[in-house]
Amino acid sequence: MANSYFVVMIDYGKRGMEAIVDPELTSREIISRIVSGEYQNIVFIHHIDDGSFADVTDYLIDEADIADRQ
Repeated sequence: MANSYFVVMIDYGKRGMEAIVDPELTSREIISRIVSGEYQNIVFIHHIDDGSFADVTDYLIDEADIADRQ
């Protein structure tokens, strides 16, 4: 069984950073949270899949930008 999840690192400035890790979180939900403004000051978004990872930051931010314009 493959484990797949996203890690969203948010920078809160002087308050530090927070890694949001939720196995239930989908790319669609991350895009929605970027569009809504819930996720701001994103340092990176990594997709972890069965022990390997991909940096999907630019892709998901671009998708959020496209979704916001529709």
